[in-house]
Amino acid sequence: MAWKLPSARAGAWQAEHRCDHAGQVHPDPFGLPDGVKFRFVLLVTALFGTSGFIYNLFYYAIRPGAADHYRDCVLEAAVPRGAAPGSYTKEFLACTAPGRQESTAWVLAGLALLALTTAVVHLVLPWLRTKWQRLAPLRPDIDPGEAALSQVLESLVTQAGLRVKPRFYVAPNRKEAGALAFGRLGDYRVRLNDGLIDKSADDMEHLRTVVLHELAHIRNRDIDITYLTVALIVSFVPLGLIPLTIALAATDTENAFDVSWRAVVLVGVVCLTAASVLRVREIAADVRAASWSGTRAGLLRLLSAPSPTEPRRSLWLRGPLRLHPTGRQRACQIRCPEGLFRLGFTECLVVGLSATVGVSSLNTMLLTAFIGPDTRTLFWIAALVLAPSVVAVTGAGIWRAGAWARGRGPEAADGARPPTVLPAVGLTVGLVAGRYIAADNGIGDGGTFLPSRAAGMWSLVLGVLMVLFFRWMAQGAMVWLDPLGRPLSRAWPVVWVAAVVPLAVLLAWWLLLYDLADGLHVVNEGLVADHRAASAIVPAGPLWAWAALNYPMVLLFYRWTPTVLAAVTLWALPLAVLWRRGTYAPSSGWARWVVMSALGGMAVFTVVVIGARLSIHFRVPEELRGSPGYAGVFEHWLVIAAVLLQGVVAAFVTARLHHAHGRPAVLFGLMAAFVTGCLVTAVFLGSAVAGGCWDALALAPGPCRFNIAPSAIRDSLLRTVVAGAAVAVVGAASAAAVRSWWTRQQDTPTRIFTGFSPVSRGQRAVLAAAGALALTVVLAGLTVDTSAGQPEVASHGATARACQKLDDIMRSADHMTGADKTAALFEAVGLAEDGHNTALAMALKDLVRAAERKDLPAFADAGERIRAQCLAENSPLRVF
Repeated sequence: MAWKLPSARAGAWQAEHRCDHAGQVHPDPFGLPDGVKFRFVLLVTALFGTSGFIYNLFYYAIRPGAADHYRDCVLEAAVPRGAAPGSYTKEFLACTAPGRQESTAWVLAGLALLALTTAVVHLVLPWLRTKWQRLAPLRPDIDPGEAALSQVLESLVTQAGLRVKPRFYVAPNRKEAGALAFGRLGDYRVRLNDGLIDKSADDMEHLRTVVLHELAHIRNRDIDITYLTVALIVSFVPLGLIPLTIALAATDTENAFDVSWRAVVLVGVVCLTAASVLRVREIAADVRAASWSGTRAGLLRLLSAPSPTEPRRSLWLRGPLRLHPTGRQRACQIRCPEGLFRLGFTECLVVGLSATVGVSSLNTMLLTAFIGPDTRTLFWIAALVLAPSVVAVTGAGIWRAGAWARGRGPEAADGARPPTVLPAVGLTVGLVAGRYIAADNGIGDGGTFLPSRAAGMWSLVLGVLMVLFFRWMAQGAMVWLDPLGRPLSRAWPVVWVAAVVPLAVLLAWWLLLYDLADGLHVVNEGLVADHRAASAIVPAGPLWAWAALNYPMVLLFYRWTPTVLAAVTLWALPLAVLWRRGTYAPSSGWARWVVMSALGGMAVFTVVVIGARLSIHFRVPEELRGSPGYAGVFEHWLVIAAVLLQGVVAAFVTARLHHAHGRPAVLFGLMAAFVTGCLVTAVFLGSAVAGGCWDALALAPGPCRFNIAPSAIRDSLLRTVVAGAAVAVVGAASAAAVRSWWTRQQDTPTRIFTGFSPVSRGQRAVLAAAGALALTVVLAGLTVDTSAGQPEVASHGATARACQKLDDIMRSADHMTGADKTAALFEAVGLAEDGHNTALAMALKDLVRAAERKDLPAFADAGERIRAQCLAENSPLRVF
């Protein structure tokens, strides 16, 4: 696959540098940002979460009364005293607010002190190194020998392409023939060992090779990253490990193990990440220096020589904590720098650990700043803050791996993609494990190491979605990179930034469901009760389909603007590359197929809606079809039809365009599905208005005017588009997989599609129209008032009266006739329905039926459900 014709000549880098096997041409390692910078971002994230853990632990260690106060708040809030729903959470947050504010202030002060100390250490490190090692600056104006050396050094600075010349110093007491670049922005320095200067008299090539390697560090802009890493570790030792030691010593025996293993893991993550930053920078500098004329052979000769210090290093320092790769590893990367283009399981595992530990610390601070906020908003803010670091590391790795895949030849350029499954699994494992390493989990609350069944299920779902997200990132790389692994446009950083949105939505969704998984049984019971109540009126389909569209926690995300923005991002960002001038695409008529498929889907849906309304109007009695329950089930089936139709459209477009475009045909399928979703929503809402104007199309007689609330339009549109996008991903991916399999099964060789043409104005117009439609949907989600037209909030007073009514019935049961009891019970059912507590209403109905049948087990089961619902509504039963 290629969406831009390859240039007639490859770059100088590709022409001169080939891997030693299979004649592979590898891309320029510096065409995309290297992994050093993003590993440093990962280090800062890991250090943020670890330091928050330590300072929070230290606070509770030196303030033992704080932990007791927390436990007292748990006990006091165990029985809600207020009447409003959610009073337990509000009371608990209000009770713990002073302690949380104090602990958060402590954590913020510790982080500020750590940052300040790191800045000071970073600023003074060059001066300290210069004084401590007694470095003397070169004096070319005094010493003729140093004047000749200075001329050589100036020529090397010019060869390295440095705009500002670094200052060179001599280390008189160092006999190794080496050098070292250090310093900070605006004050870069290079130390030349006395042994190197002596060796240059006989081997000037050795001096050139060593100095160019150090200048490559400056050219790669990794000096500040290196010494900021050193400053962070130097500052973390006294400001992190000492408080941790004190906290561990003060921790009670019951929690000592839980605290200790978490602390060890977190500190280990920080150390391993720091070591990774320092190792990768060396390989990047080697590869940069080897690209300069006349340096490659000298570097390979230098690295092939045995290192006198290697045998003295311990096995551990030669392994995970190695700060420098071995000479053999460095030489291999110079010949074939695949290591700079790889994204592995371990790296993503550390990313996940760092992210969730950071989310824990950030959530604690947010809860302190906002008492009783929307939980979804809290997780969204935390995920939006930390998702950039995850995308920075994983996105850079996937794009660089994609660039490497491009270099494997013409076939790879047309269809290869970097590996994504193992990195996605690593990130998922890190995210899940991070929830147990975080300070707010498992310590002092009897938590177990393994997740609960419900939390484990959501974690498995997260793993599947993370694989899809990684594959989407890989597909974006394949679209935005040319066959030589170079970005087609300077706008590619925008693609990385925008990829934060779907990942942040995914992380917020998982964190919310993971934390609330064990407390959703009441919501689950209400969903089942709603489905049973709807099915009693008209068949409502399987429970899983009802839950997929009506589950309250899922509806939060269906009708949430960031979610629809993420759904649009899936196809809009990769396809944005077609907007640039000079872009070529296969002559497949993709714009025509997208438009015609969307219009065809709308036509099919229109026929289905009109046919269904006509059939219901003439075949179903007006009393039944005019009831709110029947209308709700009818709407449910129409949404199912709209969602499935989007999946069919996505699969059809993908299958039709796969021959020409390969895997990117999935993107066109998703765009067609989105347009279809918007069109069928308009048909769905329009049919409701038409039912009021033409009696044959009406479920119940109504006025002939547009009386649908804007909030109802917004919710219907967002739910249809988001749920349809999920089904479209499945449909398009399945179609692409089947088409690929069918192609591989053919006996004849696959014909390479060669018909490329510039992207036309009409095709750009289709892109613009789809983009404008997407922008309209997103703005509607942001601007429409969600409170207008929403169902009335459940009346706690009505629910309480329903529970009180049941108590009164049981208290006076001996003096009431059977008819009076039944009438009173159905009055309680009406009160529960007024309070919008469907689960309680269904339980009361089941109680009546069980009493009539004299079914004691069913009567007891209904009674237990009634007690649970009344207790959840802060109206515990006293008699029943």
